[in-house]
Amino acid sequence: MSATIISDRIFDVISEPGAMFMHGMTYSGHPACCAAALKNIKILENENICGHVKRVGPLFEADMKTLEALDIVGEVRGSHFMMGIEFVKDKQTKEAFDQDTNIGGMVAKHAQQRGLIVRPLGSMAVLSPCLILEEKETKRIVDILRESISAAMESL
Repeated sequence: MSATIISDRIFDVISEPGAMFMHGMTYSGHPACCAAALKNIKILENENICGHVKRVGPLFEADMKTLEALDIVGEVRGSHFMMGIEFVKDKQTKEAFDQDTNIGGMVAKHAQQRGLIVRPLGSMAVLSPCLILEEKETKRIVDILRESISAAMESL
């Protein structure tokens, strides 16, 4: 399920007689998808998932920020359970690693060997853990990342 927001100016153009806005798929608005979306919303509300994320997310952010003490971590940024770690060759100048170094991939490989899957994105590692993540699990994630970044630093 999704939504698209457009300006009035664009709406006026695509809603003229004979104009077409080709944005949709065969399964768009399918009753089964709608039922699943409604059930998902019900679960989010009944289990107070948003409240959980608001409570645990800042703790995760704070723990993730401790990774900035490592030599190749330029910045940890994001919000709640959507976080990214930027890797830099030189912390003072923020000089980036060469693309061939694939530092994000190196860290991701070390993390996977330790049981954590992160998404490498160039000179970054991106995390979007599940919304029911508990505080003890956030600490374990940060520990694995610290070990993985250190291992990547050793192999440089």
